Amino acid sequence: MSKTGKPEIITFLLVLSLHLNAQISAPGKNGGIRTAYSSVQGTDSVFIFNRPDFEANSTVSLIATSADKTPGWNFIWSVFNPISCAWEIIPKADTGSISVIDSISVNSGYQVIMSKGLQNDTFTVWVVFNDFAVTITNKDDSAKVRFGDYNCASVSFFSDTTVYQLTYYDPNTCMPNTVKNSYTIRWTASDEESDVPPNRLIARLESPPYKDTWYKISITDNFKLVRSDSILCPAIASKAFMQASYIELSDSIEYPGKLYKYYYDDEKSAPGRFRFDLSGSENAVWYELKFGDGEIYEPVADTERIVHEYKFPGEYTAVLITKSPAPLGCIDSFRLENSVELEDTLFLLPNVFTPNADGHNDVLVLYEENSNNVFRSQDISVTSIEITIFNRIGRKVHEYAGNIRDWKGWDGNIMNSKLPAPEGVYFYCLTYYYFVTKEGENPRQSAVFKRKDMKGFIHLYREEKY
Repeated sequence: MSKTGKPEIITFLLVLSLHLNAQISAPGKNGGIRTAYSSVQGTDSVFIFNRPDFEANSTVSLIATSADKTPGWNFIWSVFNPISCAWEIIPKADTGSISVIDSISVNSGYQVIMSKGLQNDTFTVWVVFNDFAVTITNKDDSAKVRFGDYNCASVSFFSDTTVYQLTYYDPNTCMPNTVKNSYTIRWTASDEESDVPPNRLIARLESPPYKDTWYKISITDNFKLVRSDSILCPAIASKAFMQASYIELSDSIEYPGKLYKYYYDDEKSAPGRFRFDLSGSENAVWYELKFGDGEIYEPVADTERIVHEYKFPGEYTAVLITKSPAPLGCIDSFRLENSVELEDTLFLLPNVFTPNADGHNDVLVLYEENSNNVFRSQDISVTSIEITIFNRIGRKVHEYAGNIRDWKGWDGNIMNSKLPAPEGVYFYCLTYYYFVTKEGENPRQSAVFKRKDMKGFIHLYREEKY
């Protein structure tokens, strides 16, 4: 030894560095841990490999890499025999910088001694194959849920697992050690709208599907091994769904030949018709539609065209009831809360009128939107009207009695003639009739027919023609 001792320290560090660079690697491993021997502190490696399919045969390899990755190394491999509790040499002699053990197909321990000159490195590793299975047990030969395991209220799923423990041995005591593993359960459904069972092996679905739906249970462990199984649940429940839309008075199909569109825009006036669409319903063979005004209708299919007229203003709650096919006949319902609504009475009469002729004889010009060529009221949920208009000497120039929606208004001519009434002030007497409903009550039961009288003046102006 030198006085300083430096050569010896440098040699020690070099050997230690070379040892640390030597290793056994496992291509394709899915996880790894350090050993936890009961006899001594473990520093060996445990390599975890996931089998591609349950109980499927698979092989893996181990690669021993020398410390300096140069030729001239000798490799001696041994495999652990848990019966004799001894390492047994494998008849394999490799020289060079690396050595490979392949075709490993069972759990086992491997030891390699790498030697070159005065250097000997020993490494021990364990190969453990990870495998488990999950099986849904209550399905028939066609993968459907057994009939007795579902009804209108719920569907039951029963699953079981087959789990292999992950073990390696303490080579000093031959006692097995178990690798800790944990499992996460997750259910999914092929139909995105379907509920899924709780994430348990034995699970109950509280909302049976209204479509044929596949349910899959998947279990994932700590080493990202996933096993799954699926079961088909036939359509059980019915799904009731509907939409209602107000039919505007400009609808020429529901109101052919009428001029309603010139006086009613988007106002929901009573009496009012609504179109009901049941096409969003699923797996139903029977329907009952309660309109909320006492009327009930049984459509034959969800494609049927349904139009219903509400007589009185107010809010209505329509209810659709459906039933799925036999033998279960599961019932479902859907409510349209306050989406069927007709506005309360409104009546306004203008006091200025400017029927300035523009040279066109088309009668529809008199009723163009945003035109002021016709003296007409703005009204909602008014049923009928009686109106008489007089000039300043008391002579009638216009009168009408009947359904307010059929009143075309006053075109500024005297008593439906082509003789224009002169500019000036006109006096009207008017009575309109309407229904009043009590707030919070069924309009059909609380509607009261009323009338109101009005009197007033109209100012008629005729501007110059340009």
